[in-house]
Amino acid sequence: MRLSDKVAIVTGAAYGIGAAIARRFVDEGASVVLADIADAAVRDLSEKLGPRATWIRCDVSAGPDVAAAVDVARTTFGGLDIVVNNAAVGSSLLVTDQEQHDWERVLAVGVGGVFHTLRYATPAMRERGGGAFVNLSSAAGRRAMRGMSAYAAAKAGIEAITRCAALELRDQGVRVNAIAPGMISTGAARANSDFLSQAIGIDMADFVENKQGRWGETAEVAAVALHLASDESAFTTGHTYVLDNGATNLL
Repeated sequence: MRLSDKVAIVTGAAYGIGAAIARRFVDEGASVVLADIADAAVRDLSEKLGPRATWIRCDVSAGPDVAAAVDVARTTFGGLDIVVNNAAVGSSLLVTDQEQHDWERVLAVGVGGVFHTLRYATPAMRERGGGAFVNLSSAAGRRAMRGMSAYAAAKAGIEAITRCAALELRDQGVRVNAIAPGMISTGAARANSDFLSQAIGIDMADFVENKQGRWGETAEVAAVALHLASDESAFTTGHTYVLDNGATNLL
């Protein structure tokens, strides 16, 4: 029970990696606020996880929504120790074909979501003597692919914020780290692999088999998130853990 008596917020918690992290945190003793805009799915997950989980509709690009999620953590579970920033918006348009509102939405959720949680959650963590942020970046933020400018910019921005915020918050007992997964076996990733192959000009099946070796599993991402959220990583801050079976080193 590595997160016994801890309280966490997980954004983008309704599906995939976010849901896997929420489940693992509850299994390890945490109380978890599930934050997402997919009302029905996040409500269903909350019910399945039991009394140590609750949910809130939260658009992380809106500061008041994030502030409300922090308030839920305080009023329902007594405080806040951990935030996992998993919410994201994808994009596969060439930069010259991207409309401004599409570009801004990708960055508002990805980079803006991390900014808002840092702003509103840090005071609550200080009240508990410190805490941990785990920000979900992506291996896509570390290499060039057609049609990924907005998404890659958001993910690279998340890593930059992680480094800077870690330095700023270290003396307050707040750690900030990131995870950069490669291709992870979520329903959305597998369902959209053919579309992405056409959009970005890389055959995803070939990439997974020959570069990454296999699909990663959501449970493997959740295991690293657990480590970074727990006291096991008390001397770790400002780092990004790349989870792609070494694929980044092969490109």
